[in-house]
Amino acid sequence: MNKKILFLLLFLGLHFFADAQINIDIDKNRWKPYYTDASPSAIAVNWFLPFEVADRKDIKQLKIISIFGDHRDSFLKGHMHTAIDVNPLKPASKLIPVYAMAKGIVCSVHLGENQQTVVLKHQLKDGQVIFSSYKHLKEVYVRQGQQVDEKTKIARLFTVQESKKYGGDYHHLHLEIRRRFDDYGCASWLTMNKKELDLRFFNPLVFLKEKLKV
Repeated sequence: MNKKILFLLLFLGLHFFADAQINIDIDKNRWKPYYTDASPSAIAVNWFLPFEVADRKDIKQLKIISIFGDHRDSFLKGHMHTAIDVNPLKPASKLIPVYAMAKGIVCSVHLGENQQTVVLKHQLKDGQVIFSSYKHLKEVYVRQGQQVDEKTKIARLFTVQESKKYGGDYHHLHLEIRRRFDDYGCASWLTMNKKELDLRFFNPLVFLKEKLKV
């Protein structure tokens, strides 16, 4: 079976399991095969916006579409939004590329169609390991185990027209900054309370405002 179709079927399967009290601990093992346990070759010191804008250090170049931590009715009803949804404030073209925000390594490429996701692992100066996750990607240009930096184009977003195929607004970047990736991705749609949110996720807007200063 085509891998993209398999990803989509697995993801859509969440709808049917929602009433069966599915949770992160139950669901995480089926996503583990899409995770590569490897280390970045360089420290992530400098951070940048994930878009091709006039100044990738200027937070004002982002258009915030949806905030971190609000409750959602999609997938498992009532789950918390683990990201910020963003676009460049002034896109240079209809085809919007997505770049790595710092040096790291591609540790996961999972899901498919309108939910396609790339996850990067980063090591900070203090030895802490964190992850940045990029979802709603139309095309992916990197592979698992690939070392990246802020100049690496990892994907592109959906256009408005391409997004309409799926009956939703998927022409934006769902951007997560993660403390951990022990769920292998499923916490993105199965985080149900603030305890689970704080366990695995940073507020990306707060994180970027701090890191872009460097």
